Amino acid sequence: MPHEGTNWLARVIDERIGSRGGKKRPIADYGTIRDDMSLVTNGFPVPIPQSDYVILDLAKDRIRPGVRVFVMWAGDDAVVVDTIGALNTPPG
Repeated sequence: MPHEGTNWLARVIDERIGSRGGKKRPIADYGTIRDDMSLVTNGFPVPIPQSDYVILDLAKDRIRPGVRVFVMWAGDDAVVVDTIGALNTPPG
């Protein structure tokens, strides 16, 4: 990935926090796609550039700025699984 520095920094911060409290980042998370198409999750509030996260094919057509998304973490990589919305609201 082009932004290896971002991933490296995230790992270091995660390891330091984990070594103090024993807490690990959750596997499932929620996030928001920002205007520049970066991803900010509830558990990792640092913007992740579009080139540094993965979107499942079934969600690609619905991803746009402002959309809330369901994210799964695969190690240090964020995977956008789908869009989320209120009940009775069409996703995306």
